[in-house]
Amino acid sequence: MAFVELKEISGETVLVNPIAVAFLRATADGGTELHFTGRAEPLRVPGAPSDVARSLENAAPTPPDPTLSLLA
Repeated sequence: MAFVELKEISGETVLVNPIAVAFLRATADGGTELHFTGRAEPLRVPGAPSDVARSLENAAPTPPDPTLSLLA
């Protein structure tokens, strides 16, 4: 699994495992809250939810090619 590097609103860099993100929520200031399973407080990052979602989706692993498993 690839991690996504995001900047928190405090300016700190955080690594996010996309599989742990439960949902995204837009904030009033144009940022995004990432809600994680097992964490009470959301992680707040600048940027629109669509941009953050795209970053998370791009980090998703590519499923293995089924034909390669048949050849093995």
